[in-house]
Amino acid sequence: MKERIESFDFIRAICAWIIVVYHFADICITTPQFTNFPFFYTYANGRWGETTVVTIFFMISGASLYYNHPVIHLRDAKKFFWTRFKGIFPMFYMLWLFLYYKQVCGVKHLFYNGNPKYLLLTLFGMDGYMSYRYTPNYYFIGEWFLGALILLYLCYPLLTWCMEHAKILTTLVLLGGFASLYFTDFFMISKERNLITCLLAFWLGMLFIRYRSILTKWQLVIPAAVCAVILLFFPLGADMLLCMQFTSIALFFVFYFVGNYVMKIKYVNSFIRYSSKISYAVFLLQHVVMSEVIHAFDNYALTIKQELLVLLAVFAAIYVLAAVLMVLNRALLGTRPFQVLDAFFGKTKEA
Repeated sequence: MKERIESFDFIRAICAWIIVVYHFADICITTPQFTNFPFFYTYANGRWGETTVVTIFFMISGASLYYNHPVIHLRDAKKFFWTRFKGIFPMFYMLWLFLYYKQVCGVKHLFYNGNPKYLLLTLFGMDGYMSYRYTPNYYFIGEWFLGALILLYLCYPLLTWCMEHAKILTTLVLLGGFASLYFTDFFMISKERNLITCLLAFWLGMLFIRYRSILTKWQLVIPAAVCAVILLFFPLGADMLLCMQFTSIALFFVFYFVGNYVMKIKYVNSFIRYSSKISYAVFLLQHVVMSEVIHAFDNYALTIKQELLVLLAVFAAIYVLAAVLMVLNRALLGTRPFQVLDAFFGKTKEA
């Protein structure tokens, strides 16, 4: 049994909280009668939600996956992908089907938003990630990051091979691919959502945990903290995407280090571990819950203090519904059809 790295829980929880506040601030800023919410929307050299926190999330995903599954043999691939499927799709399908049913009942039409072939994007969890190209579609929940995460999981067995046999070359190729995004118009998707950018963050997380002994050294953490302070509070006039990438890396080091100490506090530890456990459900629910709660106050001119109270209500609603979604997910995974699928996909071939 591997030692639990509690800094992983700390980073996941922090990412979930910041992304909720970021989207809450975005709604406040784009709603004329609300006061601009001043927390966790932008910083001196970038934005919190669009790239910074999502990049940290990809890093922690790569790091935790590599820590627990450093090698994926061909005989284990079926079980690996089935485990990833169970972690993503049952909750996604349940929430999406509920919202789709609600929408269909309102408009009285199954294919109210165009060609039904675009429902295939939803089936594979790619509607958010591909929405830049295929609109209108049936996109309700999740973030664009969900589609990117699915693609990263599909790439992961290859990445483990690269880590063992070609880590320097792979690092250089990904860095070169990221740099090439500044010199080509080939990709329609924005640079921060490009799979190359996401792969680089995911790969860096794998590298960081491979050499995790350095993550708790003052010689690394102090420069990272200084770098983070400069990027967060002092405008540099440099390329925003690059600044956000460096901010994400610096904050990853800082959060990992701080997490080692925060998670030693008993009651804080319990809450953060629970928040980490439901973080995926939080990501799925946030837009839906937030829209319902905050737009209930559209007829009011909210002050910052009032917005803070609404934000607390948003968090409370998200946590309650996330707990419900987790219970439903466990019940679904315990049904006979899933047990049969577990018996088939959960087996690994003999070496």
